[in-house]
Amino acid sequence: MKKVAFLNLSLHSFNQERVWEKFFDGGDKNSFNLYIHSKSKKKCRFSDYYIDKSIPTGWGHFSLVEATIELIKAALEDEDNEYFSLISDSHFPLYTLDKTVSLIKERYPKTTFSKHFSFHTKVKSQLTFRKGLKGYKFDNYNAVCQFFVLRRVDAVKFVETFNDWSKFFVKNEVIFADEFYFWGVGKEIGVDFEMGQATTYSDWSIRKDKLGKVERNPKAFKVFSSAMLQFYRDKGFLYSRKVMPNTLVITRPFI
Repeated sequence: MKKVAFLNLSLHSFNQERVWEKFFDGGDKNSFNLYIHSKSKKKCRFSDYYIDKSIPTGWGHFSLVEATIELIKAALEDEDNEYFSLISDSHFPLYTLDKTVSLIKERYPKTTFSKHFSFHTKVKSQLTFRKGLKGYKFDNYNAVCQFFVLRRVDAVKFVETFNDWSKFFVKNEVIFADEFYFWGVGKEIGVDFEMGQATTYSDWSIRKDKLGKVERNPKAFKVFSSAMLQFYRDKGFLYSRKVMPNTLVITRPFI
């Protein structure tokens, strides 16, 4: 059976651990593998899924790409992993495990990236990203949603070419490379990808902080309801993002 590898790029494990535990326990255990890049390595119910190599990551830094590559490397060790779905600790599943696996296989015949939700953030990220390049001209680059689905053949390409392409990116500075690297490098190395349906809903509505500066992060949920879950399902998403540990969840996603 061709499996889905869930790649969790995380500070810890999951904000809603009980929800994800029920998600993974409620379906076919032979249909998936879980890999977690945990910055804290804190003991929890998902500790067994931590990958061995952990990269010290920084917000907006190229280290996020490095950590993602480590997740992909770990997942490639199982030859049955065919689909690679990137998620985070704040992700929340909108379907059961079996339904999620089925939808991934149905919807993503190719490696798929999706448009960035925020035009404002995309433009700002492009300006910052341009300053983070060195020694190579990436033509017609753009910001995309960082949560992709890779097919195995392309996951292999990204790992095999990483040392060659990573040298063109400034390290230890905020350049939002996670929104550019896989899409931009994918174009350069001939990945046959699509721009398609995003797996993950994020609320990038324009908001301002107390000092009047525009927030650069997606909005965190205070409440997550059944109506919201159904709305995001209807929009084609598999997960919603920024469900926090203190989010009041008043829905049952596994129906």
